[in-house]
Amino acid sequence: MGWIRTLPPSFPRDIGLPLGYYDRPTEKKSAMGSKSFHLHWKETIQILSESEFKKTWREWKVYEDHVQFRQIIGRGQFEKSKDWVLLSTKELNTKECRVEGKPKRMAKQFVPKIPCETFSLDSTKEFQHNLLYYYDGKSLYPMQYESGYEEANFGIAWESDEPYTKTKLFEIAKLKYGKKEFQPHVYHHVKLD
Repeated sequence: MGWIRTLPPSFPRDIGLPLGYYDRPTEKKSAMGSKSFHLHWKETIQILSESEFKKTWREWKVYEDHVQFRQIIGRGQFEKSKDWVLLSTKELNTKECRVEGKPKRMAKQFVPKIPCETFSLDSTKEFQHNLLYYYDGKSLYPMQYESGYEEANFGIAWESDEPYTKTKLFEIAKLKYGKKEFQPHVYHHVKLD
């Protein structure tokens, strides 16, 4: 599975990844009917230039009497070759905080905003993480499921038969993971007005 961490040297590099935001659709993750806990999250890749990106993951855990907030921002470089994009994260910033208060007001007030003025954790470190994405002209499909820089052992690459090749199995996996609702995989380009 090492192929999802690199682009082959023989692949010609090009440009053409539109600048802007690529959002992963997110659903509120909470126990069905839970009134005492709600989990909200948001994940975005921002293409800053022809070679730089910023990836942001945010999570709001809304309890009866407080909100716990966590944010992870990765920054790095990317390379593109036709339909393939390799994101190479070089730096990771993690922030956490807790805000006391009643949940109904807090959920409406804070999500999707950052609820804190100060953070109990604010840490930046060097970080090496590479992951390959397929680019179809409007969306980025990660080859392995990952959220907030935590990876799982499934995704398009796990169901494909040949690296860097759009075979029938690749297309089936891309369609499957492109439509998942519980754990959405794809980042869709956001058109700004």
